[in-house]
Amino acid sequence: MKKQTTGMLMLSCLVLLTFAVPQPTFAAEKLFYFFNNVYGFEYFKKNASAIDTIAPQVYTVDYDLKVKKPTNSQTKILKEAKKKKVDTVPLIVNADFSKILMSDILLSEDAQDEIIEYMIKEADKYDFKGWQFDFENLNHLDRDMYTAFVAKTYKELKKHDLEFSVAVIPRNKPYDPLSTNQDWSSGYDFKAIAENSDFVSLMSYDDPYSIGPVASLPFKQKILDYMLTQMPAEKISLGIPLYCWKWDNSINMKVGATTHKLANEAYSKGKDKSKRYDKTLGAEALTYTDKKFKTQYTIWCESEESIEAKMDLIEDYGLRGFSAWAIGQEPAWLWKTIKKY
Repeated sequence: MKKQTTGMLMLSCLVLLTFAVPQPTFAAEKLFYFFNNVYGFEYFKKNASAIDTIAPQVYTVDYDLKVKKPTNSQTKILKEAKKKKVDTVPLIVNADFSKILMSDILLSEDAQDEIIEYMIKEADKYDFKGWQFDFENLNHLDRDMYTAFVAKTYKELKKHDLEFSVAVIPRNKPYDPLSTNQDWSSGYDFKAIAENSDFVSLMSYDDPYSIGPVASLPFKQKILDYMLTQMPAEKISLGIPLYCWKWDNSINMKVGATTHKLANEAYSKGKDKSKRYDKTLGAEALTYTDKKFKTQYTIWCESEESIEAKMDLIEDYGLRGFSAWAIGQEPAWLWKTIKKY
C-alpha cells in the first residue's frame, strides 16, 4: 500500500511539473531583408541575435548578363553577418527590374550557367546558407523559361548543400494567360516554383487596392487563401512590411512611404492628433494636421497588436515564418515583440 501511495504521489508531481513548465510557442523563421539605408546596418548589429536569416539585396545581374560585383559598402553587411553568425541568404535581382533584361537572361543558357556558378563561388567565399531569387517584372510569356531557370538553379545549389528560395509577387486568383491585364505576379508559376525551391517568400507588402495600410489583414488572408492552393503552408514565408504609408486626407490619396521613426516624428510635431488601431484592417492610424502646410495626413503603420495579429495568422495557417522588408525602417519595439515567437 505504501509503494502504491508513493507511486501515485510521484505521478501527481510529474503531472504538476508538466503543467508548470511553459510550453514552447511555435517557431516561425524570422527572415529580414536588408538594403543600404540610414539605419539598416546599425539596427542589424544591435538586433542580430533576434534574426534567424538576413537577406541582403546586394547582388544584381546587369545588362551584360553577368552578376555585378558588390561594392565595399555592400559587402559590409555580408562580413558583419558572418561575424555575428547570422544565416545569410542574399538576394539576386535583375538590374532595374528590367523586363527586357530578364527575357535576355532566360534566353541564354550560358548566362544562366555563369550566374549559378558565381552564386556557388560567392556562397563559399562568405559562407552563405543559400540564395534567394528576387527577379521581378517578368514577362508573363516567359513563365516556363523562368521555371526552368529556377529548377536548374535549385538542382545545382543542392549539390553544394545550399538553401534556395524564391521571392514572388503573390496573387489572389488564378493566372489567365489570355487576360490583357497582366501584372508583376503573372510571371510566376507558383506550383512549379514551390516544387523546385526550399521555400517561397510572398512579397505581400503593397496592397494595390488598399484604403490605408500597406498590407491589411484581409489582403493577406485573401492572398493566403489562394496561394495555399498552389503550395504547401510549410513552404510559405509571409511578407511583412516594416514601413508605413502616408495619406493626404484632403485628396484621399497615398503620397508616399515612410519609416516608423519619421512617422512618429511627424505625428509628434503635428496638431489635432489622434491615434487608433483598426482591428479589422490590422494596422494603426496616426492622424494629424501639419502645422506648416495646414494639411491633414494619416500615416498607417504596424503596431505591436498588428504584428501579433500577423504572427497569429502565420501560426494559424502553419506557415514557415515571415520575410520582413526591410530592416532599418522598423519601430524599436518590434524586436521585443518578435522574441515571443
